[in-house]
Amino acid sequence: MSNLRELNKLITAAKTADNSANDMLTRGCGFRIYKEITVGGTGTQVSNILQVTGTVAIINQFAIITRVGTLTNLTGVYADIWDGTNAVPLTSATGAVLSGATVGTFFTKDKIASEVYSINFSDECRMLETTDAKKAGRPFSITQKNATDTFIRFHSITTDAPVDFDVEIYFEYVPMDGGTLTFL
Repeated sequence: MSNLRELNKLITAAKTADNSANDMLTRGCGFRIYKEITVGGTGTQVSNILQVTGTVAIINQFAIITRVGTLTNLTGVYADIWDGTNAVPLTSATGAVLSGATVGTFFTKDKIASEVYSINFSDECRMLETTDAKKAGRPFSITQKNATDTFIRFHSITTDAPVDFDVEIYFEYVPMDGGTLTFL
């Protein structure tokens, strides 16, 4: 019954938008949030990085490597949404290879979920440009499973050597009827 009350509150809020400057900026421009995480270990490492509440439209998602201890065997990184039972890919689970990446390496979700992150390694000047379906992967919406903690997870995969690096992960999003993203 409380879920029905919450739904009614969201519908009422959507119908009674005050169109103040703050209200328009929240709906139109959205929020940029980020968190730095440390990734380490061997094998598959999984981190819940964000909790999803309600529905949000993701405008942009990218990450920047800020510290490299060991990064010689990172055979894949990818992201998904997880509700404790089901996982929905944000990027391909085959993962983008970041072996040999240096500080300043940038990676972003700029394609559909079945594709890997696009990467700009920082060992020389680079440019990213999506040539097919220029808007693919941006924006997209995600929704929390009803009455269930729902998370965006970051996965890293190594095969035989441990990795140790820090990465800043950024999300730009617009709340849809009160939805939020919260870093853990």
